[in-house]
Amino acid sequence: MAPETVTAQETEYAKAIEAWRFENETKLAAPTGWLALIAHVWLDRGEQTVGTSTDDAIRLPPDLGEQARGVLTFKDDRVRLQSAETSGIQVNGAWKPDVELTIDTSKIESDSPDKITIGDRIAIQLVRRNGKLAVRVRDAQSDSLARFAGKRWFPIDPKFCCDAVYHAYETPKPIRIVNIRGDETTVEIVGYAEFELEGQSIRLDAMLDSPTELFFVFKDGTSGKSTYGPGRFLNTDMPEDGAHFSLDFNKTYNPPCAVSPHTLCPLPPKQNRLTIDIPAGEMSPRGN
Repeated sequence: MAPETVTAQETEYAKAIEAWRFENETKLAAPTGWLALIAHVWLDRGEQTVGTSTDDAIRLPPDLGEQARGVLTFKDDRVRLQSAETSGIQVNGAWKPDVELTIDTSKIESDSPDKITIGDRIAIQLVRRNGKLAVRVRDAQSDSLARFAGKRWFPIDPKFCCDAVYHAYETPKPIRIVNIRGDETTVEIVGYAEFELEGQSIRLDAMLDSPTELFFVFKDGTSGKSTYGPGRFLNTDMPEDGAHFSLDFNKTYNPPCAVSPHTLCPLPPKQNRLTIDIPAGEMSPRGN
């Protein structure tokens, strides 16, 4: 292969990685991204108020004013939202004085499709995590969004794009892991990837991020040094069982807990805590 052809391929590869990184940062800094998250509140049974007062269970930014308030009622595995028309609270684009929110309680983790908003600024969502209901609040004018100056990345290095083989389990294997808050939760390992890096044979267990995407949570020798201490994430398209695929560590990224205290990021299972250094992908956040 001619040298100029290799250079052209490397240039196209670098452009593709840069485009992926730009999209990754854009999503993080969007009004619906993790930097906009200002609260994650577990729901207790009974009534919990939503508003700008320090006494409210689900706290909104004070500058929205006293009228921005409502009441969430959690009873019999159902959640209702009540509000006055003056509150500015809308559900799916319209004010409703009393509405039952939709949530799939048959799953350990699910997100309500109902969009609760206050203008173009506040988004409130009912979610189910580890079998418990919670409310997330996002603010398109959050301090974290205003301070965000971009991510830090290692230089792109093709040697960290590994040729891996995927081995799917016939039946997913449930394991217990801990999240960033120290809570135990059950996840399913659907298979594992095998590859070589720096002369070492490595194996990483995989979860599902969607029906068409594998999700890896791992640590390596750079964790807590040049990269985020608790670990990093990596996604790939779902390969066939036994197929070769590209496992590209230039696309590793930090979990949302690296930028927000209101998240429940999973920590790597012990078998995904590598001793090898992988100086590729996202580095530790600015200021860390």
